[in-house]
Amino acid sequence: MVTGPAQKKSPVRPPNPSTLSLPAKTSEQNFHFPHQERETEERREKKKKKKKMRLLTHNMLSSNIKGVTNGFPLLIEAEKVVEKQVDFNPDFLKNMFSKIDYNALLAASKTVGYGDLPDAADAAMLDSDEFLRRFHHALLELHLEEGALVCPETGRRFPVSKGIPNMLLHEDEETNVLYFWAERKI
Repeated sequence: MVTGPAQKKSPVRPPNPSTLSLPAKTSEQNFHFPHQERETEERREKKKKKKKMRLLTHNMLSSNIKGVTNGFPLLIEAEKVVEKQVDFNPDFLKNMFSKIDYNALLAASKTVGYGDLPDAADAAMLDSDEFLRRFHHALLELHLEEGALVCPETGRRFPVSKGIPNMLLHEDEETNVLYFWAERKI
């Protein structure tokens, strides 16, 4: 039985955020989520793969110093070369063959110590599994990790550190915007 006057309920108001204080984290509140750890490991692996400069990348770079007319192919001064296993994809290789400069790839592969590519190649060789595997190894599995790329005309060195080529010019150098890829029809 209720006695006394009826009480009115006051409306519920949300708390003022400025007056709230959060409790300090305790060790019980630090949760471990294995899927986050796996994701982090996968990201680290992807970063490791990206850090290596493949000969495919080398085949796409040229010197961009103003006045340079012969900035391709860059010469390689290799201090450390790493071989990294990559999945074999014949369709990708057949598509890339027409887009690269084979003579530049041949010279680069010899510079880093791989001499198994034939001195000349044409599209008919893309039907040979043996050629595709050698081409695959040179193009995708050889990585320049430490060293330099050198402009063939000026001798300007572009350092490669941890597999990343630094193609930035000094302040006193001017860039030469070339439509290099338009000529190569990529």
